[in-house]
Amino acid sequence: MQTAGQFQLPASLHYNELMTAPPVPPANSISSRFSRPDRIGMWLGPVFVIALIAWMSGWSQNRPVQPEFAALWVLVSSLPLALLWIAAAVGMGWPLRILLAGKSKDGFFIQAGVGVGILLFFDVALGISGLLQVGGSLGAWIVLLVGLLLLAEQYRRWIASQTRPEIVWPLIIWTVAPALATLLIASCSAPSWLWATEFGGYDALSYHLQLPKEWLALGSITPLDHNVYSHMPGFVEAAFYHLAVLRGDGIDSVYAAQMLHACFGVISAILVGRLGFRYANSLGGFLAGAVLLGTPWVIVVGSLGYNELAVVLMLATGLLIVDDYDLPVRHQAALLGIVIGAACGAKLTSIGFVALPLVLLALWNHPITRWPGQLVVMGLFVVMLLSPYLIANGLDTGNPLFPFATGILGTGHWTAEQVATWTTGHQVEGGIAARLTEGFHQFARYGIGRNPYRNEPWIPQWSILPLLTVLAFSLGLSSEKLRGRSLRLLIVLVVQLLFWLFFTHVKSRFMLPAIVPMSLSVSLAYSWLRETFPSNRLAGLSTLCAGFLLLLWCSQPLYLFSREKNGNPAAMIDMSRFLSGREYNAAQRRELGSTQFAAIYLNYLLDPGAKVLMVGHAAPLYLRKPVVYQTTWDRGPLSRIMREHPDDRQSWISALRDMGFTHLLVDPTMLRIWEQSGWNDPLITSDRILNAADLHATLEHRYPDGTVIYRLTPPAPVR
Repeated sequence: MQTAGQFQLPASLHYNELMTAPPVPPANSISSRFSRPDRIGMWLGPVFVIALIAWMSGWSQNRPVQPEFAALWVLVSSLPLALLWIAAAVGMGWPLRILLAGKSKDGFFIQAGVGVGILLFFDVALGISGLLQVGGSLGAWIVLLVGLLLLAEQYRRWIASQTRPEIVWPLIIWTVAPALATLLIASCSAPSWLWATEFGGYDALSYHLQLPKEWLALGSITPLDHNVYSHMPGFVEAAFYHLAVLRGDGIDSVYAAQMLHACFGVISAILVGRLGFRYANSLGGFLAGAVLLGTPWVIVVGSLGYNELAVVLMLATGLLIVDDYDLPVRHQAALLGIVIGAACGAKLTSIGFVALPLVLLALWNHPITRWPGQLVVMGLFVVMLLSPYLIANGLDTGNPLFPFATGILGTGHWTAEQVATWTTGHQVEGGIAARLTEGFHQFARYGIGRNPYRNEPWIPQWSILPLLTVLAFSLGLSSEKLRGRSLRLLIVLVVQLLFWLFFTHVKSRFMLPAIVPMSLSVSLAYSWLRETFPSNRLAGLSTLCAGFLLLLWCSQPLYLFSREKNGNPAAMIDMSRFLSGREYNAAQRRELGSTQFAAIYLNYLLDPGAKVLMVGHAAPLYLRKPVVYQTTWDRGPLSRIMREHPDDRQSWISALRDMGFTHLLVDPTMLRIWEQSGWNDPLITSDRILNAADLHATLEHRYPDGTVIYRLTPPAPVR
């Protein structure tokens, strides 16, 4: 390790002074490399997961198909596609491992995390250029094939040298089965059903999964004026787009997308487990990964088509890199630049949750004279990874960071009113006291005690992990051996907490990257207890107790899943094709499209030349025909018309007809939510729109969820 003067690290920070991995002797078969208890654990876990999935599949009512077969079909048809993407990503990380991390003891784990970041980058770059859809899906398959061939060659060399990446399979691996089973079965559910705190995964319906569907129709990743989220880096959405190209349908690919995000969660648990293994021992490592995977927020987010777990994965990879003193300084900086760039590409808030903590730790490891070189190398790789997004966004809006930095780089196609609305909607009103209070509710006691929010779910998805973290850091900092590790993890958590409190709108889910230092702190505390109170006689009993507690911890997601939708959580397994209407016959479509589901009406009962404007409805994932919509932050044709004729409601409808619109779909419930939040165009209110449509258009259908469809053109004459 290279240190100097006052910047020299305490000896307790050197991982090679802690328990390290025992050498793995060459073997001709995988099973021969594990002890009998470990082999039992290898098989017991998957069997338990399969049994739990079969059991939970029955938690449904009034389904058109048997849920057990539906869950099996989704897993068989969609999970392999996600696993192919993961395998290709790991393969793409191999050349970088050879170039930059060849001597690392954690080379394979770093390779996996960096490989995911590299394939995310390629998906964005090739998606923007349109190359993913060259030859239909040929371009997308070629990208995967390159990664798979690299992985195959790496495996061939492992076979020839009789070396393998080290894997630890503790007997208690079965304790994570409830969490893993919940993650998988929830990923089989059609978006819009789970989870309550996410309002059915509304963000996935409106942009995480919706944008890939639109990009598939357009032939490339393109910024869209009606959906501001298309102006984000969109690395994970680009991966979902890749899967949509492979599948050939933006709706049919949603399960593969959800499972890919779930895979990010599992890989994150493995990498965090590797960190815990390095910090303590095999049991401590498993504990760290299990705590992460058993935290309900991870399962809730991981089973949706979101992007948070890519951030978690990059942070865990970055900590492995930062903590590896065998890496040359510039190699470490390059790897960190890739990880930070991929994290920020997945979610821009990674600037505070990933980039800042990793940069601080990386600089802390080395003398100040090396800082400029480290920062330059990291910065170059970050810019390289983000360059496709910055260039495309800059060409489209004139502001590479749009919708951010609008005061400096320009507002793009937005008005000053839209910029102000966006800014207000993404911050907490009030000063420090208000933010601290909100942070306490959203993090420290989220879901526990009296609900301080009106009309918002209040579910303990952090469980008691914040309390356990406080206790864990108290123990870790009191141990001379673990103090250095605990201090580094505390720095990461404090930086994340401060950024979350003062630079975000302080929502519980946004704090999810903190799961990495929190899980590791709990693992360190357990290791401290085991070392402080050793007893050969009670060692087996303490391990048994740890296994029992882990089983309880990992059963929390299963319990919360069982309470979703009034005890009917599995009702929408593999139901996307029913929600879009594709699985029904003509008679069923006429009945359901007229009485239950607007999507079925729009997809199958409208005239081919119909043109629909959606107002208040910004989640058109299940619509197979093009419609005109916009998010609450964007302004569509109705906003322009109403500014030209503020009080002439008949002119609004006439102008829409003149623009070729034949139908108007209004979601008054969502409009009222936007009005109360202050996010919507102030001219567009549910009362004004419904009043104008009732007077000057023809009501066609009113649905149970409140959605209303009006015909703007006169009905065709009956012959």
